[in-house]
Amino acid sequence: MTEQSAKQRRPFHESIVEAIRCASYSDMMCLGMLINETKIPKGHDEILAAWQERVLGPWDGHLVVGLGDLESLQTLNIPVGLLEEKQEAEKKEEEKKAKEQVETATS
Repeated sequence: MTEQSAKQRRPFHESIVEAIRCASYSDMMCLGMLINETKIPKGHDEILAAWQERVLGPWDGHLVVGLGDLESLQTLNIPVGLLEEKQEAEKKEEEKKAKEQVETATS
C-alpha cells in the first residue's frame, strides 16, 4: 500500500455509515451481517443512528421494503449488537485508562 492510498482510507464506522445511507434492501442485509461479525472500536452511535434512520425512516424511491423485508432486517438485531459492542469498547477503554494511571503512579 502506498502512502497516498493509506491517507484515503477512513475508519470503519465512517465507511459503514455512508454505505448504510445509500444501501438497498439486499445491501442492508449484507451490511447487517458484516456489522454483527465485526469488532467495532468506535462510532457505534453513528452506525446505530444511520441504521435506524434507514430501516425505520422513510425509504427513498429506489428502495421499497415490504413488511417481510422489514422483519428480516429487524431479526439481525443490529441495535442490540451495537450497544453490546459499544459497552465492551467502553469497558476496554476504562481498563486501559486505569492501567495507565497505575503505571504512571508507580513510575
